[in-house]
Amino acid sequence: MKNQKKNVNSMFAAAAAFMLLMTGCSLNSAEVSNSQEETSSVAETSDELTTELTASLADNSSDNTDAVSASPVSNLSAEGVPYSTDISSLFTERDLRTDYEITETINLNEVTDSVLTITGEGTYELTGTLKDGQIRINTEGKVQLVLNQANISCSTGSAIYVENAKKVFITLADGSENTVSDGTGYSDETTDGAAIYSADSLTINGTGSLTVNGNEDEGITCKDDLAVTAGNITVNSVGTGIKGKDYIAIYDGTFNITSGGDGLKASNTTDEGMGFIYIRNGNFTINAEEDGMQAESELIIENGDFDITSGGGTANAEQKHDDFGMGGGFGGFGGGRGGWDMQNSDNNAPADMPSGNAPADMPSGDAPADMPSGDAPADMPSGDAPADMPSGDAPADMPSGDAPTNTTSSETTEEDTISIKGIKAGSMLYISGGSFKFNTADDALHSNNSLYITGGEFNIAAGDKALHADADLTISDGIVNITQSYEGIEASDILVSGGTINLTSSDDGFNASDGSEQGAMGNAVSCSLEISGGYVYVNADGDGLDSNGSMTISGGTVLVDGPTNDGNGALDSNNGISVTGGFLFAAGSSGMAEYPDDASQNVIVITLDNYQNANTLVTICDEDGNEITSFAPSKQFNSVVFSSDVLESGKTYTLYLNGTSTASHENGLYTTGSYQNDGTESGSVTLDDSVSFIGTAKGMMGGGFGGGRMGGGFGGQMELPTDENGEITLPEGMELPTDENGDVITPENFDPSQMQGGQGGFRGGQMPDGFELPTDENGEIDRSQMKAGKGMKDRQNNSGQDDTAQANQTANFGHDREQQAG
Repeated sequence: MKNQKKNVNSMFAAAAAFMLLMTGCSLNSAEVSNSQEETSSVAETSDELTTELTASLADNSSDNTDAVSASPVSNLSAEGVPYSTDISSLFTERDLRTDYEITETINLNEVTDSVLTITGEGTYELTGTLKDGQIRINTEGKVQLVLNQANISCSTGSAIYVENAKKVFITLADGSENTVSDGTGYSDETTDGAAIYSADSLTINGTGSLTVNGNEDEGITCKDDLAVTAGNITVNSVGTGIKGKDYIAIYDGTFNITSGGDGLKASNTTDEGMGFIYIRNGNFTINAEEDGMQAESELIIENGDFDITSGGGTANAEQKHDDFGMGGGFGGFGGGRGGWDMQNSDNNAPADMPSGNAPADMPSGDAPADMPSGDAPADMPSGDAPADMPSGDAPADMPSGDAPTNTTSSETTEEDTISIKGIKAGSMLYISGGSFKFNTADDALHSNNSLYITGGEFNIAAGDKALHADADLTISDGIVNITQSYEGIEASDILVSGGTINLTSSDDGFNASDGSEQGAMGNAVSCSLEISGGYVYVNADGDGLDSNGSMTISGGTVLVDGPTNDGNGALDSNNGISVTGGFLFAAGSSGMAEYPDDASQNVIVITLDNYQNANTLVTICDEDGNEITSFAPSKQFNSVVFSSDVLESGKTYTLYLNGTSTASHENGLYTTGSYQNDGTESGSVTLDDSVSFIGTAKGMMGGGFGGGRMGGGFGGQMELPTDENGEITLPEGMELPTDENGDVITPENFDPSQMQGGQGGFRGGQMPDGFELPTDENGEIDRSQMKAGKGMKDRQNNSGQDDTAQANQTANFGHDREQQAG
């Protein structure tokens, strides 16, 4: 066989010499046609040779159409996973092989300024430099290019161009360093802009190195399926780095991709089961101007090391408005869930609404600074603006007139349509292992449908969401460290059953939201947040745990360092909070705080009269003085919700503040047993009900007349001015309701010094006589005018819409997870 092979090679070498075309790399179709005509006689006389050559190769290489059971491919399995992609047949034995039998060696130094067209099946070793030429493949068989110290460049087209083939292998010879580059401004408009282009199946393997420079557009493009099983691959491209239309399957390899478009992309949107990316292993460094990885359908990662920067990283993130902090709508009535009690505590029936007209001479004028201008909502009181309130036009760069949208101007620009996420999947993102580092301008992990994390370690800095799924998001194992995000974890339905999560966010930590306006209006929608296991730590400036539907904690350890402002709460749910197990310690401000209303495991709710400093130790001891738990919130707080299976009904528990412990601690939670019994006793409670209270806990949900952080109009971080005697003094043009004797009407135990921010207003859930909520033409309460205490916030509707549609969504007034007053 060896002698026969030598004879075949000698005959083929003579034939190959005539296949070299005239100099010049122009890919004009006429020139290609003429060149083929010139070599047709060679092709005709070599039919027998080609047949013999094909037979010889078959003896030495397994057919690449079927996976061989003896190879490592057989270890790939999709059993017990939620995705539908069949990964067992993605790689063949020949895909994985690094040995080969050379059919012919071609010295590229001798093919200067030429197009080398390969029309016969075989294994061709390329060595040397082709300064301005192209390797073109046009055959019905399989071709293997072995790059061994090859440098191929073409100024007017793809450097390697597969026009037609059953399958092509690009093999990187062991220890070799190879470069493939294209130029700019292709002369042939029918030629795709990629340094390596294949119209048919393409596999890259071998143990050498390959640098691809995509100067026209893309680096490596395959219009069929693309597999990479090994190699050290560097891609620098103007557009997408590596693209496989039907799919990209990576068995292993090292990838260093710098791209002006996506890093990796599977683009098929029309054929069922196509458009996916599968990664078994590998080392990936990706710096992409757009998405780091994008699959139109499923994106599956089993292992690997990933360092992904997209859109320039968090430094280029769109500035978020963090709830604006503008009080209730235009600083009007209501503090989100707070405000006046809308239910009778005895029977949960709606409370009687107060009667009377709105107070006279409420402030008017232009919206305060940072608020969009335009007409005030209907039924808002009028009158002159109080003293010291901001006036004038809306500040620069703020939208005017109608509610703001998610775009910075009235027209959507091309920039608004660009997706700049870390890893993005159209239907499912599934990760079972690996090490990940993200620095993204937008979401780090994003799925237009489902997202599953069953293992791996993640370190994420994201300009928007760290993890986002339009539908369900499940974390069952792994370590997720989110050091920077706008919102940490967002999906319609979120389930955490295991793993470790450490999360920092400038807005909500967890947000169960379907993206609809119903949830934004405070209505309970079909969303859910459930934590049944694992370890969760949240440090959020917005709501810690937030659900527009239901919230259930049934297991695991949950620690929340919640907001310091009264426009948010450590816990927030539109459809109630259920605690049936696990360990929960949530601390934050009390103005918008919520506590469980359905608990089969005992809960202690603590509300303190004054804010405690950050790192103040909170210790709860049983009636024998034994330490139950000690936790030191990292920020100031005056609200605590604690639940644990160690709390026993009928037993008395005492709260101590400002003590010390010599035990180790993580995220503020101390190991029990080393409390020094030196704290200040600050209340106690006997657990007669499943939810018990220390302090004025049932007033936690404050709000009332104003609400929010910074308030617009009459509300926010504003105190009613008083004179030296403590009497209220009001700005000109502003009055509080009075009775027939001229005395100010206030609720019982009203303390004007407490009228601050979201806590402020009329405490105790009461509204004084003389106030009237806005109504529509039917006399019904007009909830659209009763904006939540969190003010305005741009919200995207992420329910399966693409980025262009999201960019055109109209922002909702009010927080998308706040209930309207009432």
